[in-house]
Amino acid sequence: MGKWFKNILTLIILAFLIWYLARHWEQLKVLLKLSPKQLAVMYLLCLLLNSISARVVQHLVGAMNTETGYWDMVRLQNASVLLNYVPMKFGTIFRANYLKRHYGLAYAHFATFFLYITFLLTATAATVGLIIMLTVYGLGGYSNKILATVFVIAIIGSLLFLFTPVPIPAGRGRLSSALRNFLTSRSQISKNWKIICTCVVLLTVNFLLTGIRLGIIYYSMDESIHPAGYLVLGALGFVILFMAITPGSLGIRELALGAGATVLGVPLQVGIFAAMIDRAIAISYAFVVGGTCTIWLWRASPADFKEKQNNNSVPKDNL
Repeated sequence: MGKWFKNILTLIILAFLIWYLARHWEQLKVLLKLSPKQLAVMYLLCLLLNSISARVVQHLVGAMNTETGYWDMVRLQNASVLLNYVPMKFGTIFRANYLKRHYGLAYAHFATFFLYITFLLTATAATVGLIIMLTVYGLGGYSNKILATVFVIAIIGSLLFLFTPVPIPAGRGRLSSALRNFLTSRSQISKNWKIICTCVVLLTVNFLLTGIRLGIIYYSMDESIHPAGYLVLGALGFVILFMAITPGSLGIRELALGAGATVLGVPLQVGIFAAMIDRAIAISYAFVVGGTCTIWLWRASPADFKEKQNNNSVPKDNL
């Protein structure tokens, strides 16, 4: 029922976005002026973003005593991004299965990795977004207060998961064993401040790259806003990834970035349009580069795409 709800919700949101933009198409179509050079730069930013994400994956998995090859993680990252647009978000299942088969990473440890990178990403983006809101835009408006509150809640919730001590169960049952493995690996990462700080720096760079990508789109549309505003939108985009209501937050992210743009003085329809252009760039990149990496991995190990796993044991991936 949950999967059907997500699929139906996705269709409803996408239908609304298409209808909304169709109503404003005459005034929006003149804003679509991305040059080939700007498109090339945006695709390069996508490549850099996913390459850095692969390094973050390598560091966090390494903190759990699992050594992986960097270029293998790059290929896996790009393939997972594409496969997450498949129903049931096959990219997450494939990533967990791949790390299990090729590197021996237990599913409980994969769950730790996935949740840790999600909360670490959320805390990092929300912290930067909140700092910019307080120093550049202030809390004068009602919408400013709402956005700042979203960032604060994201920071507090993420830090509680990342660093709150939790007793490790000593039972012998299957559930106790899985929970023990999960919490043990969580403790391993939490105590490794060098890796945490390295990942925070890398995720911050990714967050900046996303802000630059959005900035290029707004610049091409002749929308002049404070450069820090792109970082606010980039932060909001990453925080929204945590809300996996739809696959890849499809539609949700566009609505959120459109609403966030109004805080910066940009009309809602322009903010939504910019977010949809950014999504189109990301999806086309996923199909070209992600498709190439998927074919590469399939040719190297076809069995990775055939073996069925229990979907309930693997969390849903937004990376």
